[in-house]
Amino acid sequence: MIQENKIEDIIAREGVYVSTISGRSMNPMLVNRRDTVAISPVTGRLKKYDVALYKVGGKYVLHRVVKVLPDSYIMCGDNCISLEYGITDADIIGKLCEVWRGDEKLDLNSLSYRWYCRTKVASFHPRRIYRQARAKAAGVIKKILKK
Repeated sequence: MIQENKIEDIIAREGVYVSTISGRSMNPMLVNRRDTVAISPVTGRLKKYDVALYKVGGKYVLHRVVKVLPDSYIMCGDNCISLEYGITDADIIGKLCEVWRGDEKLDLNSLSYRWYCRTKVASFHPRRIYRQARAKAAGVIKKILKK
């Protein structure tokens, strides 16, 4: 019987986990099945704007820390409109340490990346209001067109 390696086991054994990402929750920073990420073990607590890999309900999630609380974190994907509460240090598997887009390595210490992180976190509430209003308007238009 072939046993599938868990990401946490690979990180413990190799010191890093490298994979192409799957999903759209971190668009536009990470693009589904295009970008490659490296995840390293976490030393100490995460900081605001870090991108962490954690497990919720048996699923792996790679989202950004939007707030650090004394005993947990509030997380959100860059393309999401809902926050995840109660993510603890025990849930955290690793932290994003590198991103590759083809042959190009993104500089996660650059001024433009730091600006991007702050902009994405600061724009959460306007983004949520806009998407909810857009969905409500689409529903109204759909009802009108049905008549």
